[in-house]
Amino acid sequence: MLEVDKKDANLLQKAISEWEKNALITPQQANDLQKTWRVREADWQAITLYIFIAAISCALMAFGSLVLDEKWIEVLRLKFSLNDGIIATLFAGLTVFLCLHGYRRQHRHPAYSLNRELFWLLPVLSIGVSVVYLGKSLSYLNGNYGAFWLLATVCYGILAVILSSRLLWSATLLCFIPAYVKLTYFITADKPYFLGMNLPCRMFLLAMIMLGVDLIFRNIKKYKRVEDITWVGGWLLLLLSGWLISIFGNSGTWDEWQHVRQVQLLWWVAAFTILCVITLLIGIKTQDSVVRDISVLFLLLDMYTRYFEYLWDRTHKGLFFAILAVSFWWIGKLLERRMRKKNSVEENTTTEL
Repeated sequence: MLEVDKKDANLLQKAISEWEKNALITPQQANDLQKTWRVREADWQAITLYIFIAAISCALMAFGSLVLDEKWIEVLRLKFSLNDGIIATLFAGLTVFLCLHGYRRQHRHPAYSLNRELFWLLPVLSIGVSVVYLGKSLSYLNGNYGAFWLLATVCYGILAVILSSRLLWSATLLCFIPAYVKLTYFITADKPYFLGMNLPCRMFLLAMIMLGVDLIFRNIKKYKRVEDITWVGGWLLLLLSGWLISIFGNSGTWDEWQHVRQVQLLWWVAAFTILCVITLLIGIKTQDSVVRDISVLFLLLDMYTRYFEYLWDRTHKGLFFAILAVSFWWIGKLLERRMRKKNSVEENTTTEL
């Protein structure tokens, strides 16, 4: 018998009643259908998720206390005369052990499990420690921190693809961004421009690269499991960097931006607004609700940013909050109308069937 929560049970009950009302099924069939499911007494899936979130939080705090504090590592270093290279090797060995153990578990129980997915947090942390101590042993190649961020990115990426882990792939993308930033600053000797681009423009280029890579590899079987993370992360980074560009333009320093007149940034503002509209259309056309919602969020952010930039000193604050109230009411009205239209279409489809 199928177990469902109260929300799904109400939906099923409503559907069966509607089918019976429209004579699509007989009362006997409606009664038989109602016996095929029962309400779940407790939402164990949600409870399990909360427990695992608590476990992750405790693991991260333990990691911070034991590893980042370095006190216990220093004790081991002094007791066994360990250097940074040996510590890096030990944690690399721990990573190999954890990955082999997780790989065997994955083959024994191939069905997706939140417990199995969160297990990959351990190799994420051990790789991080190994790379940090490897960097210390090499003096970070005279300050080239980006090379070690990139090394961690490659390690996470290879393991994510081999093990089909969404958590490891998320760690890959989160490491790739600072690796890219640090490497561009190292190449330019900490100058504000890289190939004529300030930091937001460089991040915009990175987002374009991420989206391009996703489009190229999305049909590969191993990559398919994690491609949506790259897709959503790429759009989020693209719009975030575009929003920053609309504020700062291509200014390299704070002092340089202070001398730029707001009117000189208008074409950046126009470009960002067009980008948000294009993203919204892509989200609607592809029926990608996440991309669509992100674009709407940044359109609103664009509108309020422009208000603070150009109208804050010229508009009464009460009027400003009135504009906010009206805009949110208007958005709610549009969403409500959309839901009604969707429900109407579903009811007409059910009636036709």
